[in-house]
Amino acid sequence: MSTQELILESAYRLFARHGFEKTSLSMIAKEVGISKPAVYYYFPSKEALFGALLEAVCSEIRFGKYFPLASFTVDNYKEQLTGCGLRMIGEQRSDPHYSLLMKEFMIQSTRDESILSAMMAVIQAYVEGFHELLRHGADLGIVQGEDLRAKAEQLTMIVDGIDNYMGLGVAFDYERLWSYTVEQVLR
Repeated sequence: MSTQELILESAYRLFARHGFEKTSLSMIAKEVGISKPAVYYYFPSKEALFGALLEAVCSEIRFGKYFPLASFTVDNYKEQLTGCGLRMIGEQRSDPHYSLLMKEFMIQSTRDESILSAMMAVIQAYVEGFHELLRHGADLGIVQGEDLRAKAEQLTMIVDGIDNYMGLGVAFDYERLWSYTVEQVLR
């Protein structure tokens, strides 16, 4: 792993644990085992590092990674939609820092227009991705063609809500909630 990747990995954990305000470049450098000036070699400021981390996370959680349209067929559509969502939930649950970092991005988005813009782009990509996926389902004869946009927004809100509630430690049956939502959307 490169030094830049190690810095981003440490920043991921530290920003999640301590938030943007309480995480210093010195803390990140210490965790990586490099000097603070070495961090500046890769990132000119804490804000630049946070922005690079946001970009990396947004790329990692892109819609197509979890819901690849080409894998949805007439024979597997419902199972695929359910399974893709369950895989996403499982990955989020297995990473103790993910939900905390997403909350920190949300907090910082209230203070920084570029962060808000990046977060809105992710949300919009999910709405558009689910909308395209549901249109594909309608073309296959599996999804009723009305209210597809509202259904796409519902799926997006459920994905986001599951992440938020898991991050708070709320003990819901998220797999069941996702499966139930898929059933409702496909009616």
